[in-house]
Amino acid sequence: MKFIKNIYERIKASCIEYPAFLSGFFIYNYLFFCILQYFFKLKSSSLFQSQLLTNIIDSFDAFPFMWLLSFALVKVIDVRTKLHKSEEQRIYTEREKHIQESQLKTLREVTRGVQHHINNPLAIISLTIGSARKAAGDNTKVLHQLDIIDEALKRVTTALEDFSKIREYNVEPGGPFVGDIASPKIK
Repeated sequence: MKFIKNIYERIKASCIEYPAFLSGFFIYNYLFFCILQYFFKLKSSSLFQSQLLTNIIDSFDAFPFMWLLSFALVKVIDVRTKLHKSEEQRIYTEREKHIQESQLKTLREVTRGVQHHINNPLAIISLTIGSARKAAGDNTKVLHQLDIIDEALKRVTTALEDFSKIREYNVEPGGPFVGDIASPKIK
């Protein structure tokens, strides 16, 4: 049973892949049998000149319709193939969109979790920077180091906010040890 199904699937695939060949096969076989029928009629009866034209028309009258039918078959299969390909493309696009939405949802959830765990230490660092500035007084080296820490703190806060509002992201290579890195897409 599986063997027959396999043969059927191969024949079906060949017919869909080569509709012009299939159409030509039917047309030329029909033409061959019409010619044979015409010659048998011609041989078996003595035709007059007036009957010759009607006999030719009688033998080959369906041939233009067969050609039209074959042409329609090729067009139907072609349209069906294009429809199938466009449907496959739509399904692929829909699947990709669903995967991307799922990834964005997961990224937002992870970002909210990271924010929850990082915001408290960031708040403590921010308050400590204010106290350290007062304690540093006029020490420019310490104030410069505190400015660097404050700037890094703002970058972390901004990055977390950007990731929490993300709608699209880019994936950038992070090197052989880090791997790919997601970053918010800037519009």
